[in-house]
Amino acid sequence: MKFTIDRTTLSDALMNASKASASRSNMPALEGVLIRLKKDVITVTGYDLSMGIKCIIPPIDIVEEGEIVVNARIFSEMIKRMPAGAVEISTNDLEVTLRSGEIVYKLSGLSGDDYPNIPELRNNVTFYMDEATFKSMIRQTIHAIAVTDLKPVYMGSNFHIENNILSIASVDGVRMAKRTEPCEYKDLDFVVPKKTLEEFMKMLSDEPNEKKISVCIDRNQICLSKEDYTIISRLLEGTFIDYNKIMSFQETSSATVKMSDLASALDRTLLLNTEKYKCPVICTFENDKLHIEIKSAIGNFNENMPVKYTGSPIKIAFNAKYMIDSLRNSECDEIKLDFCGDLQPIRVKPVGDDSYVGIVLPVRNK
Repeated sequence: MKFTIDRTTLSDALMNASKASASRSNMPALEGVLIRLKKDVITVTGYDLSMGIKCIIPPIDIVEEGEIVVNARIFSEMIKRMPAGAVEISTNDLEVTLRSGEIVYKLSGLSGDDYPNIPELRNNVTFYMDEATFKSMIRQTIHAIAVTDLKPVYMGSNFHIENNILSIASVDGVRMAKRTEPCEYKDLDFVVPKKTLEEFMKMLSDEPNEKKISVCIDRNQICLSKEDYTIISRLLEGTFIDYNKIMSFQETSSATVKMSDLASALDRTLLLNTEKYKCPVICTFENDKLHIEIKSAIGNFNENMPVKYTGSPIKIAFNAKYMIDSLRNSECDEIKLDFCGDLQPIRVKPVGDDSYVGIVLPVRNK
């Protein structure tokens, strides 16, 4: 194999694909990336048997087709240390040579035959979404994914399509987040691992554009594609909680407040809520006023702020960080908090927008 390619183009592809390479494995090939030149395109692939990432990039010049597996970390660092511009990559048996001017690296590799095949998915279950919209949906819900594996299905986000509406929801036992958008496809339900969503989200643009991403489901696998980038991953198995039932309670009182003001006030309480001295924040809503307080072994905090409040007075305690996450991921100016009791879930919704819903469970005020 021999070709010339722009260093930055190859470095970016290696950076993305290597995120699916195993850090340590009994199979040395899994710690590497497969570089294949075939039919005028270069494919860089990382795969750890659970998730695979493929990046297709164009060469500047082609001399000979071929393939080789190289250590992902070392090869990526070699490319980064090359000067900007064209880099020549060539192989001789199982040795790869990187050349740029008078700079030459040589690295031992493995045969492409040693690299496991990534599953090929059939395209009979595929739907499409706007790139920026899809990224926003993941971004607003990923914070509520569980970090422990007490129930593995909660270590990912639930994708549910019903009546041409896609819902992406995450839960972790003490909070929930859901985002909905129109999606023209038949009813569907599956759960995508957090790592898969994190890596795909990094490839997506925040700016509105005409580009579409595709989501393909085949048995227990998912394929997420954007132009020349593809992620293939296993889906999580198990029964997801009926989050809509929890989110659709009838409130008995509600408060409307500027999101940034409330998030900043709660953020101030975190100085007194440490790993060593854990304590909830206590909020009292009454007569269009919110009183925020926290009492810990190292100090106290109090703050009053105006709100628009309807209903009977309520005093409720909760984890400040969880509420801050829900507030900031609402991505709005004004937020509405709904209550139905001091030990019942708190619903977080942007004013005038039903596409996002957050849930934070209160704690007992000792």
